[in-house]
Amino acid sequence: MKMNFGIPETISTERPDKACEFLLQGRVIIIVNGSPYVIILPATLSDFMTSPEDINLKTNFANFLRLLRFLGAFFTLLLPGLYIAITSFHQEILPTELLFSILASRENVPFPIIFEILIMEISFELIREAGLRVPSPVGPTIGIVGALVLGQAAVSADIVSPILIIIVAITGISSFTIPDFTFGFHLRYFRFLFILLGYMAGFLGIGIGIYIYISILCSLKSFGIPFTVPFAPKVNSKGNNYFLSPIWKREYRASYIFPKKIKSQEKISMKWKYNNGGNK
Repeated sequence: MKMNFGIPETISTERPDKACEFLLQGRVIIIVNGSPYVIILPATLSDFMTSPEDINLKTNFANFLRLLRFLGAFFTLLLPGLYIAITSFHQEILPTELLFSILASRENVPFPIIFEILIMEISFELIREAGLRVPSPVGPTIGIVGALVLGQAAVSADIVSPILIIIVAITGISSFTIPDFTFGFHLRYFRFLFILLGYMAGFLGIGIGIYIYISILCSLKSFGIPFTVPFAPKVNSKGNNYFLSPIWKREYRASYIFPKKIKSQEKISMKWKYNNGGNK
């Protein structure tokens, strides 16, 4: 049995619309007695980055949001590691004024940069977890006030630099763009590994980490279906890619899940545009 390193291979949801959407795509839905969640399988990488609201939007709007989610996943996974790699090993790629600004902001900070960034990342995760556990009316207030107060106090006490607060804030905000909680948690977990790799070997360490991470993704299978399909291996997905096709091109289910009925809707989906029910 292969190790998946915490990468989710099934989708859990308590939303009926999301379960129905995947059911219409030819997926298997498992309902467990006594549990508010259903299990959807097989699941691919692109499924964790999509939201049920996408199909209710215009195609260009939905694809724009999916692009933002992809950028959010990139920032969540790599932004702190890239920051620590640049400031520790590759200062030459920064403009001189920006480099002087970063050095001036860290002049009075007594801790090494790895300790500084770990303090802020762990503090942000504690604030996020505390906001989920307290009563709902108080949760958002604790998250916002706690982040502002702790961030400002840490900068005033010269524990962390102001630029690091910006990096951690962008990373935290980006993590909220991931629609699936389990996949977002996985990215937050791997983020600490890339921080260590960036601190130890700069871009070389991050590059090796990305190579190993992509290799792990490509080796996974969700109930016999490659996790990174239809990108690796490249297959004809019948228009079921990460980005949505126009609604009149969504006639087929994804071929890589081998559905018994390949067509999900009739050939002419917008019959109101045609006379005699689409016979002309």
